[in-house]
Amino acid sequence: MRHITLKASTYRDSVALMRISKKASGLEGVSYVMVAMATDTNLDLLKEAGFEPAEFAGAKANDLLIALELETDSVLDEAVDLIEKEIEGGPAPSGAEAYEAAMGLDATLKSHQDINLVLISLPGRYAAYEARKALEAGKHVMIFSDNVTVEDEKQLKLFAGERGLLVMGPDCGTAIINGIGLGFANEVPRGDIGMVAASGTGAQEVSSILARCHEMGISQMIGTGGRDVSREVGGVMVKMGLRALIDDAATRAIVVVSKHPDREIADEIIEVARRGKKPCIIHFTGQADIRSEANLTFTRTLAGTAFEAARGAGKQVEGFTGFDEDAMAALLAAARKMPPGRKYVRGLFSGGTLAQEAVFLLSDGIKDIHTNLKIGDFPGLDDPGESVGHTIVDLGDDTFTRGRAHPMIDQAYRLVRLQRELDDPETAVILLDVVLGHGCHEAPGVEIAEALMTALSGGEEPGKAREPGDRPLVIASICGTRGDPQNYANERRALEAAGVYVAEHNEGLCELALAALEGRRDG
Repeated sequence: MRHITLKASTYRDSVALMRISKKASGLEGVSYVMVAMATDTNLDLLKEAGFEPAEFAGAKANDLLIALELETDSVLDEAVDLIEKEIEGGPAPSGAEAYEAAMGLDATLKSHQDINLVLISLPGRYAAYEARKALEAGKHVMIFSDNVTVEDEKQLKLFAGERGLLVMGPDCGTAIINGIGLGFANEVPRGDIGMVAASGTGAQEVSSILARCHEMGISQMIGTGGRDVSREVGGVMVKMGLRALIDDAATRAIVVVSKHPDREIADEIIEVARRGKKPCIIHFTGQADIRSEANLTFTRTLAGTAFEAARGAGKQVEGFTGFDEDAMAALLAAARKMPPGRKYVRGLFSGGTLAQEAVFLLSDGIKDIHTNLKIGDFPGLDDPGESVGHTIVDLGDDTFTRGRAHPMIDQAYRLVRLQRELDDPETAVILLDVVLGHGCHEAPGVEIAEALMTALSGGEEPGKAREPGDRPLVIASICGTRGDPQNYANERRALEAAGVYVAEHNEGLCELALAALEGRRDG
């Protein structure tokens, strides 16, 4: 049976609703769940799932939608009751809190005039409007939402820039302002390295390595959203963030990390950094021009960026390999046991920048890497859901998150792809990034380890366990710190217990992958 409920004019954050959907889908007898805002996209997904338009006629984008497909109507009350309780999230606010919630942003700004930053997580069509209101009130803005038009983004940033205000985003997933993590953020100490990042997982990778491996902290991490470095937007916020950190007495060295930027915009950013005189480490994913000049250092890898940032802030640091030598020896021994038919690398990434870096670094030793990332001359995938030869996939791309939570929150689809790659007789190496921090999955490494243990032991079929030479090698890197809520040490132990080779960082992961392929050929 099918059941649909519409809760008129009831807004909840999409991430929270996706978590509720996942929890309800675990109930026995529930075969399909969607708890979401009734946007056109979500209504289209309902049609694809077999629901008739008449069942949700009259739904508006600001209505909350509960759609269920059940094996029997006996579980309906239990499922609806669970969802309703999760939506309410405990007792309803009362008094001043209820008034403030009802009146929204305007009332909040009036009653809390000391607020200087507003975080916006709304459907894209509303986000720009609310951001403009916050800017007009003299507040900095972080826009977590995506699906804001490039025209709206540029206008918001130009408006903010004229007033000395930051607009972090749209689609800004990570920032650390005055020691407070916003969006997906790791537990890193306060320090004297400032960051401007047009890359969420790139910023997480660098700041986590600084904290975990070099015991260095962050003064400020200003996110901008990846589109800021496009020609259309013009790097408005990267340049403004750079100037702010140049003027910040608490910042001794500056890191700029970005996905592949427009070349002209990159040159403008470099010129701002050069004039600032402070040590500035610049990492544009995929850049081959690695050099040092005056106060500028250009790096090829995120791990190298963290190393140079620590040096730029005055710490005596030594280089380190991205993997344990014993792990390398074990990996090479396992690679030599694989049959010749296992020949391809398959990367299933949750972080877009980590996926980009992997494509560029692996291309040092691998030809024709297929990817859904639109970078360089690398061949694309006709169907991002299917691997072809060597494949690196960003599972956080809109193609995969339409109607699903981001894989840093919900790994359900990544686990499906993992099983598919394990079953493919041509897969030699599977690469995974495990991203920790606030807002992320509560135990991503443990969940991956459990899936691997089940798959490689034969699951519930006796005698189906795979011999070491008859299964792909799995290599992972963990982006996180020992202070993150997921427990870094526990995540690493779980992965290693499941036979995963764990690298210290994404660069190390790529080094292990290339060594494994070379070891397989030598074997």
